[in-house]
Amino acid sequence: MDRKPVARRYVLLLIAGVLLLPIVAWAIVAVAAILGAMGDSSGAVWLNRMAWICGALWAVDLVCLVIVEGFNSLGDSDRE
Repeated sequence: MDRKPVARRYVLLLIAGVLLLPIVAWAIVAVAAILGAMGDSSGAVWLNRMAWICGALWAVDLVCLVIVEGFNSLGDSDRE
């Protein structure tokens, strides 16, 4: 039985976050630019802050994914 320190479900969630958060952040930036061009500066500022939050979450998710994969690779070395 191959037992890993971190469940596969959590690794898949972290990978999904790494792949999807930059797309979401850029979509928010695009909508903020459209709102800014339409004259809604407060909406554009709010969405730009949300994009920064998505970027920060992406960075945290990326670091967590590296740490989790490190734990999983250390768990694999016990079989050898």
